[in-house]
Amino acid sequence: MIEIILTAKQIFTGDAFTGPGAVKLLSKKIHMLSPVQSDATAELIMPGIIDSHVHLLGTGLAMLELQVNHCRDLNDLHRVVNDYLDQFTGTWVIGRGWDQNKLGFELDKRLLDSLCPERPMLMYRVCGHVVAANTQALVAAGVNRQTDDIPGGVIKRDDHGEPTGVFEERAMELFEGSIPVPKRELITSALDKAINYAHRYGITGVQTDDLEVVGDYNTLWSYYQHAIEQLPLRVQLHHRIRALSQLQEFSYIKKQQPDTEFIRVGAAKLFLDGSLGARTAALLADYSDQPDTRGVLVYEDAELREIVAFAEQHSVTLALHAIGDRAIEQALNAIAAVRGADSPGPVKHRLIHCQVTNTRQIKRMRNLGIIIEIQPGFLQTDMDWVWSRVGTDRLQTSYCWRSLAQSGLVLTGGSDAPVEDLNPWHGIATAVTRTNQAGEPARGWNRPEALDLPQALTAYTAASALLMGSDFGSVAAGKWADLAVYNDFDCDKLAANRPNRVIIAGQTVYQR
Repeated sequence: MIEIILTAKQIFTGDAFTGPGAVKLLSKKIHMLSPVQSDATAELIMPGIIDSHVHLLGTGLAMLELQVNHCRDLNDLHRVVNDYLDQFTGTWVIGRGWDQNKLGFELDKRLLDSLCPERPMLMYRVCGHVVAANTQALVAAGVNRQTDDIPGGVIKRDDHGEPTGVFEERAMELFEGSIPVPKRELITSALDKAINYAHRYGITGVQTDDLEVVGDYNTLWSYYQHAIEQLPLRVQLHHRIRALSQLQEFSYIKKQQPDTEFIRVGAAKLFLDGSLGARTAALLADYSDQPDTRGVLVYEDAELREIVAFAEQHSVTLALHAIGDRAIEQALNAIAAVRGADSPGPVKHRLIHCQVTNTRQIKRMRNLGIIIEIQPGFLQTDMDWVWSRVGTDRLQTSYCWRSLAQSGLVLTGGSDAPVEDLNPWHGIATAVTRTNQAGEPARGWNRPEALDLPQALTAYTAASALLMGSDFGSVAAGKWADLAVYNDFDCDKLAANRPNRVIIAGQTVYQR
């Protein structure tokens, strides 16, 4: 039986710092945690970070596909696309990361035709809620002016009714049957890249939504099972649904698929609205910078109530993407209607993002026992333009993490990679400082809503672990030995912190 003793000047247990201590590992578990007085070799020992909202396979694929996240103008875009086209051959060109707030313009069919006239090309906006398609992609998918509008989605059209090549929310589904499914070798390589990257930053677990890439839950499970045999990682696999029938299918799968040491069945994930950056997040009042626009609500109220009712009856957790206050209101109303009141029920459902809300909704979330999944890293870019979207009044209860925490709600931390970098320290730093990577604004953006460091670390460790199981996510006797050791740890430069050693189930998976 392998015994390891680790010492550090600080131990973060999952909810608090305890001062100097020693952690004794026996085989795969933590055997003992005790205080020490002697000099320690490391600065900090803490639980491994668990990203509560990520697309891990999508993150790995993004590392291998066309990325335009850093493009600031048309010249940048041309250069990056041309370099990619010269290097990679194939039928379809799939890219991601454009942001009109950075570029100063929106991608559309005409622009993509100039960049890539001969191959079908799809370019997903950084949020993943909008895609731009060139003419070849439209032809391959059979999309033209006769194509009917999609409920819960938007096909942008010109004055003559022709698609401009911009598709929002569920309208993106028009391309699904045409895009080639990634080959096994590509998926294997993508998972290896993503898991290695996760280990490098102290991540030992993820809750991931990747079903759209593969299309079959059992196949996705097998890919992850194969990957973690070589690269251990705690994984909770969500099942993305769009309709009640898919939830019913998942309920059956959930009963048939037993959890393993490393892979666990996750929640049923569904989108209620879009993103603020694309103005598709559903708001109760008009966008401040675009009157008569309130975003996209994907589901009718009655359909969502049916989904919630089935989930409650069959003990299936729902992970509800809801960014705008109108989508949040719809989610709370549906859950309350099924339960008959704003009260706890048989399942702790999750609200993902929860960016624009109000004080009444926060109280209702607490009464309903909702878990809130936040992505603090979003604020690094959103702070530059979000005020124009929602205005001064709504801004006071937007990205209001401290208010959510003080109300008694459980907050979990995630990246939503590849929307943002998988590196969790960007999110932790933003949660505490409310600044971007340049340290701006100096006093923090709406600083009273910042979390303190223990709150932020808890969101990324013990709180996230609760959604997967209670046997890891903290430094305590009897827990799985999923730990990160930091020889140097700087509370003033949180985003720069990197672990020197990462351990999962007593096995060192990364050493710097």
